[in-house]
Amino acid sequence: MIYDNRVVAFIDILGFKSLLNETLDKNGNDNEPAIDSLISAYSTIRKIWDLDDETGSLSYAPATTKRVSIFSDCVVISFKVEQPSEVFFTLLEIKWLIMELLGKNIICRGAISLGKMIHTENYLFGPALVEAYMLESKAALYPRVILDSSIIDASLKDNLQYSKTTDAKIIVQSLLEQDSDGMFYIDYFYKAHSELNDPEYDFPSYIDNLGNLIRKGLMGSSQPSKSDIRIKYSWMRERFNQMVERVQSKDAIARLDASGDSTLANFYINLKKISPSKYRKFI
Repeated sequence: MIYDNRVVAFIDILGFKSLLNETLDKNGNDNEPAIDSLISAYSTIRKIWDLDDETGSLSYAPATTKRVSIFSDCVVISFKVEQPSEVFFTLLEIKWLIMELLGKNIICRGAISLGKMIHTENYLFGPALVEAYMLESKAALYPRVILDSSIIDASLKDNLQYSKTTDAKIIVQSLLEQDSDGMFYIDYFYKAHSELNDPEYDFPSYIDNLGNLIRKGLMGSSQPSKSDIRIKYSWMRERFNQMVERVQSKDAIARLDASGDSTLANFYINLKKISPSKYRKFI
């Protein structure tokens, strides 16, 4: 057996210990609703990658080299680098995962690397997996899934099955934002809009839920002993506020007014940023 050259994503569910603690009450008895909630999160992962689908009824041709492994609070997804279109599809699936877990008040972090790896039903190891793990734990830092330019460059070799006219790199970058440290990450803030069932009307609900999750996270991490958690939610607050600026831009509001959608226009006009100092009063 020899290594494959694979793109590998390592995803870590954040706050998993707290989620586990909630599955038991103070007397050590099972908390069934909390257990069911955790099972629901696992079911979401399995559903996104059709791990329980034996009918072959996927919405697009599956990648024959793609493998997905779940263990404890981690998910590993990988595929051979030459697999057509898989850079885009895998980034999109990870974006769906992030958004679905946010709906369950769960945040995650991860990294994507490129290199040598063996990923089968029985074996999971290789330098690329170690690199993805190290990037996730040492460089991702915040609730984001990061990747460097090598992954984007790999998309240039894609023979994208769904588009013959659009540049592959542009399609891949439509899912990403570049952070202040130069790393690209999968954008689940403003660019979540395009992945909702009814983007125009579902996006306000998505924004509300995301904002409430961030506020709750900031409030719950106000003690000095939880400063590491507060840093994560502060990063989310900054990206949330950047999203608010985009949806409140004059052009965005003008487009809604021109379409006669005054209700949506008023929602965005009245949307509040999350204050960087408000929740510090709980310290």
